[in-house]
Amino acid sequence: MGKDIDAIIIDDELDICILLTGMLRQIGFKTRYATTLKEGLTKLSNSSNMVLFLDNNLPDGSGLEALSDIKKDYPDIRVIMISAYDGDAERRRAADNGAADFIGKPLKRSLIVDSLKNIFPDFIN
Repeated sequence: MGKDIDAIIIDDELDICILLTGMLRQIGFKTRYATTLKEGLTKLSNSSNMVLFLDNNLPDGSGLEALSDIKKDYPDIRVIMISAYDGDAERRRAADNGAADFIGKPLKRSLIVDSLKNIFPDFIN
């Protein structure tokens, strides 16, 4: 399903990283994760076949605040924001800063797969 697509997860909750890694690997993604923004940023590359799952509340910064810089540095990366704080204001700000989607926590496999199908229609069946 996820032919040659790299997924990076940046979330301070290790359980979320492990859960999402398992889901993504089941559908064929190569997956790595980080629990801090600083560590996660070292794993990024400018590839149109890369998706970043980015939490908003991280111990060393805000994912939403980092989003516009990430999109400037890596314009081809697709970013899916993941956060328990998923109100209209957060969703709008994420979209305005270049997020491809926003998924509220708790994460559901069906929402993740639907989001990936929208972002990578040629790769996800």
